[in-house]
Amino acid sequence: MADIESYKGFKDENRIKGADVNADEYREEVRVLIEKLVRYLVDQPDTVTVTTYVGPKTTVYRVNCAKDNLGQVIGAQGKTIMGLRAVVHAMTARNGIRSIVEIPV
Repeated sequence: MADIESYKGFKDENRIKGADVNADEYREEVRVLIEKLVRYLVDQPDTVTVTTYVGPKTTVYRVNCAKDNLGQVIGAQGKTIMGLRAVVHAMTARNGIRSIVEIPV
């Protein structure tokens, strides 16, 4: 099984193909962006945290917030979270990173 540095867009030094940024730095930038976006969506922005779990092929961004705010993050018929997932997927996939945005309920 290939390690994460040699998977898809990563070079041996853990850089994203065609970019001047380290894959870990890029994941952190995406995590911060998700956190900022979700904070703008909810009534209690101080309760929002996003944690990152990096596996061999997938990066999971877990969004935690107050239970009262879950409906605002999910949106009507799940449209808000689906939109957020689509944006994150588009950002990370073009750099060879498979990502999942997860909300524990």
